[in-house]
Amino acid sequence: MDVCVRLALWLLWGLLLHQGQSLSHSHSEKATGTSSGANSEESTAAEFCRIDKPLCHSEDEKLSFEAVRNIHKLMDDDANGDVDVEESDEFLREDLNYHDPTVKHSTFHGEDKLISVEDLWKAWKSSEVYNWTVDEVVQWLITYVELPQYEETFRKLQLSGHAMPRLAVTNTTMTGTVLKMTDRSHRQKLQLKALDTVLFGPPLCSGGLEESREGARISQLMVCSRGPSEVAAADT
Repeated sequence: MDVCVRLALWLLWGLLLHQGQSLSHSHSEKATGTSSGANSEESTAAEFCRIDKPLCHSEDEKLSFEAVRNIHKLMDDDANGDVDVEESDEFLREDLNYHDPTVKHSTFHGEDKLISVEDLWKAWKSSEVYNWTVDEVVQWLITYVELPQYEETFRKLQLSGHAMPRLAVTNTTMTGTVLKMTDRSHRQKLQLKALDTVLFGPPLCSGGLEESREGARISQLMVCSRGPSEVAAADT
């Protein structure tokens, strides 16, 4: 009987020890994951403050910077910190589906063959789109993205040009929860159009944005938003 009791206690002790080790390991993994996330956030904040100190304490600008950083990461295949001409060409062809990206490629690089996160952020801030008003973003949504059903949501959220990078990255919280886009094709369409606009500026003939708000040139902006190939097809 004593032997049986001892054996039972021994087995129970072994089981408790194993469970304790498992819990400790699980807790350690969670702590490591939390620490990693915190370190990543701190790294982004530190990089933003180094690159753009005047804006680094603005939460909205920090979110936009993080989005620009993620766009750069998507393009930087070898993760060496710079997007070279081969990487950008591949991105334009495979991700944005440009069959002949020559003009876009030239616009993106200019005279600089290597684009860093800082370069991309500064280029974004110098874009006309960065200073778009809520009305101009809504007009872009209606005529270029062709998703007018979300106009009310965009106006309620007061989404100006500053928010464009956040629309250009895959973010289910932003598109699903905040913008309430349940249609996956709508989310993809918005992301691709926003990505194109962040990287290359306003769509062709977008100079009509300001006037189109007064109803003067909406039709011209609609034609320009379709792109050269579609316009040519419509004219034949």
